Amino acid sequence: MRIFRMLKVLLTSRNLFSNWLSASIKYFLVRHGILRGRINVKYNNVEHLLQPKVYSFIVNAYCDGMLRDFSCNQDMLRGRLWGAIDLVVLRNGETYLVMPDGVKIYFDFFNPLIIAETWLYEIHFLGHDLSDWFVLDVGAYIGDTALYYAKRGTFVVAVEPLPSYYEAMLKNIELNPDLKPRILPINVAIGPEDGYAYSESVDGAACVYSSGKHRVRVKSVRLSTLIEEINSRGVDLNKFKFKALKMDCKGCEYDVIHEPNALKLFNIVKIEYSGYLRNKTYHELKKVLEDMGFKCRAWAHNEYALRIGLDRHGMLTCSKGCGEVIR
Repeated sequence: MRIFRMLKVLLTSRNLFSNWLSASIKYFLVRHGILRGRINVKYNNVEHLLQPKVYSFIVNAYCDGMLRDFSCNQDMLRGRLWGAIDLVVLRNGETYLVMPDGVKIYFDFFNPLIIAETWLYEIHFLGHDLSDWFVLDVGAYIGDTALYYAKRGTFVVAVEPLPSYYEAMLKNIELNPDLKPRILPINVAIGPEDGYAYSESVDGAACVYSSGKHRVRVKSVRLSTLIEEINSRGVDLNKFKFKALKMDCKGCEYDVIHEPNALKLFNIVKIEYSGYLRNKTYHELKKVLEDMGFKCRAWAHNEYALRIGLDRHGMLTCSKGCGEVIR
């Protein structure tokens, strides 16, 4: 089956690049370590050099009908992904994605599911105008949600424990200089106590409750300690009209709910809960938050939540003192 897929992609690339055969041969040789370097492609008589993984993504996505509306000039090659997101390749080889709202993300850090959830399905939606809002983004990953919220006017503290994700987030923030002043990145994990923990990547997020082979030792703090750190950096939380806590930390949410004095600072708590990692359900989270006066609802934000069950994985959105529960 794999050889048929390769042939299909190869033949479809004829409609994309005029030098499709030589480009595919070069990619094959680079992929198998026989040659090194970038892939020379020609589109509308304009040549561009693509990184091998960028070339592979373009021809495969084009074959599947996901990438269309190509244009090319001497400065860049551009295509549209899913009819909504622009893929841009500059002459120097720099490649990034431009979201529907104008936010840019480097292609090197592209995760299709995460990007689609943030910008196409908008599972982290809080409002169109978030001026005078504060968002504490726990589990910021590569900065996608931090940039998404900052674009809408909010000030974001973006918390990410894994050094590789944190560095990617810093690069993506630098790619969006107009949003940089509204984002404060912090490289820590959230846990039940101050100290250190071991974290690794699980389903596009960092988790201290997995037991794989690629764990990294990271600094860990309680939510209350983190809030003290934010205050010490000159961020006055009292000046914001609304304060939201967004969590996608693969299990740490069950530690955070045991800090009511810290949670009461927020008007909205939005959790992508992963009870399957700790043999728990969302009901524990929901009860604690509702006892604090929040109104909550749980909902399935992706197919995985539907497959393993909403009790163990999904989104829990809770609000207090700001009208109806936001989706």
